[in-house]
Amino acid sequence: MERPRQLAPCFVGAGTVAGTRDMVRALETIEGLRYTYEVDGETIAEGSAALVKLMADGESATMLVNGCLFLNVASFRYLDFGCEEGAEGEWVFRLHGDGSTLTLIAEESVEGRSDEPAAVRVIEATGFDPGSFVALDDEDDESEY
Repeated sequence: MERPRQLAPCFVGAGTVAGTRDMVRALETIEGLRYTYEVDGETIAEGSAALVKLMADGESATMLVNGCLFLNVASFRYLDFGCEEGAEGEWVFRLHGDGSTLTLIAEESVEGRSDEPAAVRVIEATGFDPGSFVALDDEDDESEY
C-alpha cells in the first residue's frame, strides 16, 4: 500500500506562518493600514501607512518612511494573522522578529485608491524564489532616473 502524500497546512480565518511565501500571500491582501511597532514590549512607533512594496529579500530592510511601508518579510521570523472579534472584524497581522513586533491592522482602503485589489504578484505561480519581489503599484520603478 502506498503512503499518502504529506498535506500542506490549511488556514481559514487565522493562523501562524513562518514561510516567506505564506507571509507574502497573507500580507498582499492589504493596502492601507494602521501600525504599531514594539521592541521588547515598548511601543516605539504607531500611525497609518500605505503598503507600497512587499518583498522577500535577505538584503533589504523593512522601512516605514513618509507614510509608506516597504515591507520585507525576511525581516521577521513569523506572522500571526486573524480577524479580531471585538474590533468590528478588523484583520490584524503581527510580524514577529527577535524582540520586536510589527502589528498591522488592515484599513478598508487608502484615500485616492480604487476598491480593486492593487497587489501585483511578480513571481511565478509554479515556483517561489524568496529573493523575488512582490510589488504594489510599482509603475514608477520602471522609469529612468
